[in-house]
Amino acid sequence: MNDHDRTATCAEEGALTGRVLIVEADAAQASRIVTVLTSLGEGWTSVRVPTAQECLHLLDWTTFSVALIDFILPDQNGLELIREIRRRGYVLAAILMTAHGNEATAIEALRLGVADYIKKDEGFFRYLPAAVARVVACHRQQLMKVSTHSRLRLQLSQRAHRGLLDSFAAPIVHDIKSPLACIAMVTSAMAPAGDAPAMPVPDAVPIIRRSVDRIERLVDRLLKFARQEVEDRTSVDLAQVLPTLADAETESLKLQNIRVVRDICPGPVMVRVAAKALDQVFLNLLANAAEALVVASGGGVVTIGLSQDRGSAVATVSDNGPGIPADALPNLFKSFSSFGKAKGTGLGLSISAGIVREHGGHMQAENLPSGGARFTVVLPLEAQGPVALVLEDEPHVRDLIAAQLEFLGVRADMFDDGSVLLPVLATGKWDLVILDVRTPDINGIEVFKQIVARRPELVARTMVVSGSIADEDLQTLLADHPIPCLPKPYSQDQFNDMVRLLLRNE
Repeated sequence: MNDHDRTATCAEEGALTGRVLIVEADAAQASRIVTVLTSLGEGWTSVRVPTAQECLHLLDWTTFSVALIDFILPDQNGLELIREIRRRGYVLAAILMTAHGNEATAIEALRLGVADYIKKDEGFFRYLPAAVARVVACHRQQLMKVSTHSRLRLQLSQRAHRGLLDSFAAPIVHDIKSPLACIAMVTSAMAPAGDAPAMPVPDAVPIIRRSVDRIERLVDRLLKFARQEVEDRTSVDLAQVLPTLADAETESLKLQNIRVVRDICPGPVMVRVAAKALDQVFLNLLANAAEALVVASGGGVVTIGLSQDRGSAVATVSDNGPGIPADALPNLFKSFSSFGKAKGTGLGLSISAGIVREHGGHMQAENLPSGGARFTVVLPLEAQGPVALVLEDEPHVRDLIAAQLEFLGVRADMFDDGSVLLPVLATGKWDLVILDVRTPDINGIEVFKQIVARRPELVARTMVVSGSIADEDLQTLLADHPIPCLPKPYSQDQFNDMVRLLLRNE
């Protein structure tokens, strides 16, 4: 490639911004690369790592527009690193830099899909910025095509529902024509066109009011169907639904150079919803975030969050993109509102907000102080029966306890190790506690001591189970706190009676 080709750029390059990952062991070389890339202007940032392993670790949790990879690295060569990047499915443009390359190296680099192969000759630092800008611009165009494909896939899913909507809507539209015709006839008689005299219409106001009421009822039926209110509402655990949706979309998002980070709270988060409708809400938010990231910076990070707050489930979809223009925020959830370069009808957020409202919740959007946007969906938690905290390390015993508690109408929060339980002990909402005395790491006795110190209201609703009643630590515990102890093996009736007793203590 000659110097003229290297300085050629895509038409939109002047507006580009991007993040550059420099994989270069030579600190002096890396420093000079960072310096020359500042000529690309504002909005460009560079991060340097000296080894292949540090590069891979970084790519596990964040994204870059382009990677400048030196052929000679301390732990493996640049070709091996690029091969591993491709194997892991990371989508970013790669430029291989070398002072020792040959034709075979160049051929192998191109076979691995590098965007450019640059020799560190005397003109290297002069033409490097233009090469980086050109590669990023062209790679971003490719990502936008993938983003468009993902958006179309979501729209096809929604269109399948619209096909059903069309068959449902046709007779309603026909029914609407009758009251509309009635209104038109009355108003035409009362206010005719031209010089024709007006005709008195007895009971005109009641006629118009009845027609309007009929139209309103028909439109309500149509809107309820459009928002999938006709779908039966079921109990859904958002702590399972959101990770499942993330898993389903991860590969598609990875192809758009987007990482998905999860910040999901432990334990069930139960809501009663129309599951398919709610899926569409979150899929639409993910698609919007991905599209904004690809357009603005050729990729980025989307974080899916879930927590509980005062009787509500709080789900969030946030990104590290450019954020939402301030003038767009007030009208974001209104029909036909859109912002930025995203393409669409402007109905997605409006319909999504409507679905959430119909479930007794609300949706909001905000810009994050650190950059990017966050969409929050708040839904009321489903009213639940009693909840048991269960510490048991044997999988088959956990399954049996869960099944028996379910039979008694009690939901179980299961833990196999006290070290996992203790971080949520202060905030968990439980009606009874079942502790196995001997579990790995932090055992049931240590957990009970923490309950005494941090959650004393649970002491009277706690029982322990043990295969060795003679255990010295257990005897000390029972002497200090006379709580029920169920010896293993125990019968189903014994277990049921003990659970009922503890629930009465509540």
